[in-house]
Amino acid sequence: MAVVALNARAHAVERRPLARALDRVAAAFILVLLGAGSLVLWIGIPYGLLWFFSRVTDSWNGHFLMSLVLIPIAMALFAPALFWLNGLYLRVIGVLNPDQAEEEGGRRLRGPLELFLYMGMVAAIIALTVWFFFFAKNPPEVVW
Repeated sequence: MAVVALNARAHAVERRPLARALDRVAAAFILVLLGAGSLVLWIGIPYGLLWFFSRVTDSWNGHFLMSLVLIPIAMALFAPALFWLNGLYLRVIGVLNPDQAEEEGGRRLRGPLELFLYMGMVAAIIALTVWFFFFAKNPPEVVW
């Protein structure tokens, strides 16, 4: 195994063909996990918690308050798993050296996570729009 310079800031690890093939399979699997994870972040967590809150409380106000507070907290608690997967992907493809400290000064490599988060957000907005215009019913009148 040898380190090969790609440019002034990035290095790649040169490997044998079999190890590279296994790395490609692992990288593809991690990409699938990143895509699924971003959909869970934007669609699964809000939908699942809204469903759970509807079962836990009968009060519309309680449901609204729990949703407003706990859904962003759950999303923030899930996000480090996606950051970890992104770093793992960069290590598997050889862009980040495992011995290299991640907190070194200089340029931070982003990886595919940013693209997956944008695509997940767009999918969530499309799902919300479809639900709102085709499946939502008129809400009951609530006197505050």
